[in-house]
Amino acid sequence: MKIKYCIVGLISLFVSSSLVHAQDDIVCDQYHFNYYLVNPAVAGAERCSHLMLTGKFQWLGVEDHPMTQTLSFRTRVLKNVGIGVYAYNDKNGNSYRQGGEVTFAYHIPLSENHHYMMKTQSIDRQLSFGLSLMLNHYNFDKHLFEDYGFEDPSLGNGGSNKGMYLNANAGVYFLWDNFFAGFSAKDIVPTELTELGLEEPKRPLTMFGFLGYDFDLVNEITLEPAAMIKLNTEKNRQLDINLKYMQTIPDNKDFSYWLQLSYRHTLDKSENNPAPLAFYTMGGIRYKGFHVGYAYQLGLTQFQRKNGGSHEIMLGYTWCVTKHFCR
Repeated sequence: MKIKYCIVGLISLFVSSSLVHAQDDIVCDQYHFNYYLVNPAVAGAERCSHLMLTGKFQWLGVEDHPMTQTLSFRTRVLKNVGIGVYAYNDKNGNSYRQGGEVTFAYHIPLSENHHYMMKTQSIDRQLSFGLSLMLNHYNFDKHLFEDYGFEDPSLGNGGSNKGMYLNANAGVYFLWDNFFAGFSAKDIVPTELTELGLEEPKRPLTMFGFLGYDFDLVNEITLEPAAMIKLNTEKNRQLDINLKYMQTIPDNKDFSYWLQLSYRHTLDKSENNPAPLAFYTMGGIRYKGFHVGYAYQLGLTQFQRKNGGSHEIMLGYTWCVTKHFCR
């Protein structure tokens, strides 16, 4: 029993001391279900309204493994305006984090045949800009360290076991027929989390870039290769390569399904951060406006291989007719 709490204590110690960079990874890591989580300009990029609930369960072989839930909504209002909101809840051992984001996006049509009414203008070609305000709260159980003799660097550095901070995200999204691309920056306001201690560094600026293309094949089949790159001001770099297969059943337009393979690779040069990070398999189905998705992550690092993989589930509803779940 004591060994179990020691393991939990070590994990919580690591989480609390690295909290300054971790939360964006937790939320944005689920972008394959919802690109809005990584780029605010995606809010309202389609005429559809999306409501989505996701849950992620990591390291199932570890006691008190990390769990994250998100609830998001995004829609298009007026003619060229999009809005969005999401909230998250995260638990990792004895570390707890909650927060949310509200978004305003503006979409500029680039098609020559667009009209003034939102329902008739073409959105196959458009340029979008988005800005989000974030609120994040965190806390962890300091008694875990006291009971088992751990010395937490944050508390020993004059910090507290809880705190709250504000920040902002910005993004741009480009759509040209079947091609799409986006760039976003998170935590654009340099923030010193003094609650975590006097010597904590500023929260790093994190940038995301993604692009992809939809190849329309026969029998309502679409093949979508895509890539995502993430980097921050601490020179951490990561690349995702994705291949997605989608099909709408020709005889039943109300039903479609998709399958995706993804590979994650770090571009850092470090012995403590090996090159291959993870391999994902995922899929989902749509029936009318309802969507269900599942993803399994097989970690490729030495630690991840010794523990269970990560599982993600998605439940969503869309107010419009789509061939597949919109980005």
